[in-house]
Amino acid sequence: MNKRLLSIVLILLFVYNILVLLVFQVESNFDGGNIKSIADAYWYSLVTLTTVGYGDFYPVTFWGRLYGMLFVIASFGIIGFLFSQVSFLVKDFRFKKKQGYFGTDMENHCVLIGWKSQTKEIAEGILNANEQLVIVTDKKDDVDYIKRIFPQKNCFCLYTEINNYKNLEKINIEKAKRVYLDFEDDTQALVYAVNVKKNFSNVKFVVALNNPDLKESFNYLGDNYIISKEEIVSRFAASYIFEPYAAMITEDLMTTTTEEGNLDFHQYKISPNSKYIGQDYSVAFTEFKAQYNAILVGIARDEKIYKNPKAMVLQKDDYFIFIGDIKSLEGVVNG
Repeated sequence: MNKRLLSIVLILLFVYNILVLLVFQVESNFDGGNIKSIADAYWYSLVTLTTVGYGDFYPVTFWGRLYGMLFVIASFGIIGFLFSQVSFLVKDFRFKKKQGYFGTDMENHCVLIGWKSQTKEIAEGILNANEQLVIVTDKKDDVDYIKRIFPQKNCFCLYTEINNYKNLEKINIEKAKRVYLDFEDDTQALVYAVNVKKNFSNVKFVVALNNPDLKESFNYLGDNYIISKEEIVSRFAASYIFEPYAAMITEDLMTTTTEEGNLDFHQYKISPNSKYIGQDYSVAFTEFKAQYNAILVGIARDEKIYKNPKAMVLQKDDYFIFIGDIKSLEGVVNG
């Protein structure tokens, strides 16, 4: 409550109590009056102000009725004030909820900080993979657009100043799987990442750089995935020149899809009760093709990727890296 509103409330309470005391004084001294105590006066005033009007107490003197008239007139203002305040509170709650003010309890989710045209495609890929997603933006218009194109329950949007690091607590950022920084300027992204690390040391970033010279600087921040846009474009261009069909299928595999028959790269964490624990990689390779029509291409362990190893015993918390469609993924998950 601000000082101005508090001052108004205190003044109104003072005037209200003065009027109650005046009603009590003039009515209690009148022989035909029925307001005989201060409690009667307060009860009469409250019943009148709330427009209940039981009629058990009422003023009978000229001055008592005059003061009572002020209560009647004030009751219209109070009702209007209450309705307007309730309406304001409801609108304010809905607005704050829409802007993400109350935060989310998502865990192991993906976070996109910043919103540009290409961010939409990144968000679509994450949501198509049935991952939980939080988008942070500092533009109100972005919130309406994001809510419209991504109405899913597993997509949460937070409107805040980008440099308000305290508000990142609302999106549970330390429990996020990865945080993608989408900034126009690489230096700005680096400064932002450093400041986020100061407040939330466990955050793991994914950053697409325009300037590959900054890649080493980002690597000093710890466990991050830094992508050079220049390197990716160069490699794809070279691949399209001398092996266009391989380049075409590589590009297709990089796009997340939910359509049956369309291939995609998938990763799946080996659960503690998996039948593959203790088995050789070759066993899983054979079964993946036979049972799930999927091609196992490698194992991820301790943040390292082992591409199609000749001999490797599978362990709990390893990740299968395989190529398959949505049915293949469902088979692996449910198998």
